Amino acid sequence: MMAGMIDLSRVDLNLLVVFDALMSERQVTRAAARVRLTQPAVSHALRRLRLLFDDALFTRGPGGMQPTARAEDLHVPVRAALAHVRAALGSQTSFDPASVRRTFRLAMTEVMTLELLPRLIALVRERAPGIDLVILGSGAGEAGDMVAEGEADLGLGVLPHLAEGLLSQQLYTDALFCVVDRHHPRLRNGALSQEDYLAASHVTVAGPRHVGIELDEIMARLGLARRVVAVLPHYVAIPAVILGTDLVGHIRERLVSIHANRGDLLLFPPPIPLPVPPLRFLQVWHIRDDRDAGHRWMRELVAEAACSPPDGPVPRDGQAAALGDGQAAALG
Repeated sequence: MMAGMIDLSRVDLNLLVVFDALMSERQVTRAAARVRLTQPAVSHALRRLRLLFDDALFTRGPGGMQPTARAEDLHVPVRAALAHVRAALGSQTSFDPASVRRTFRLAMTEVMTLELLPRLIALVRERAPGIDLVILGSGAGEAGDMVAEGEADLGLGVLPHLAEGLLSQQLYTDALFCVVDRHHPRLRNGALSQEDYLAASHVTVAGPRHVGIELDEIMARLGLARRVVAVLPHYVAIPAVILGTDLVGHIRERLVSIHANRGDLLLFPPPIPLPVPPLRFLQVWHIRDDRDAGHRWMRELVAEAACSPPDGPVPRDGQAAALGDGQAAALG
């Protein structure tokens, strides 16, 4: 055997499962709960892992256990290997959601946790009480990479660029609308003219998270420009920032009734000559999980949850819609 290589006969698959849980949770207690072992059993497994890899793997630090460089190097290949094993064992077996015990890791943006997650969790609790969900936060466009690297079982969001080996399903499309306070001084007949729209002060979101929204690119092609006075870290805060001001922001039609705020906001299509393309929301998974019966069941449940948009006023044909009774929404 070559020097430095690990004898596979010494490797207990359960040790790798514990290692993956420790990398995710960074705490023995939470890792034990995740893999349904006692704390002493996880501590014993960690000692065996340290001997196996001849490395401390984790050290005490602020916020919990900090992985060493060796642990960081091992994490992605170990997680990918576990995913392959799960797929091989599960792809040809039956799946009974009423009795199975399993955990799924879903990567999604913060706003999708408001938009889709409540309905999904309700469906899981109703039909598969033994299934646990771990929700991983992702920036816009990052969920696909997290699936490709084995960090997540499913990625959800606007994902225009997918890595090799990923499959996708479109869940729904959404449209982009302007959002202003209903007492905005430039409003005429419930909307802004193009001139007033461009003259107004705007709020937007940091560029790296602005994936799939082509408003500024379209305006640049048309030779138009807007004044952005505030750049926010995410879209959740936009309704609260807009309310009671003369600022202009943007919001997604589907999310109109997600948040409640005091006062009223108005929605109307962006007053520019070209329409803004719809946003395509996908769920993506790795090809290795495509035939897994449990994974397929979860994808179908996600699609069902996505087909139940929140109720709310929807502006049509250039007309404004008021977010009455304090209803507002977030874009993400």
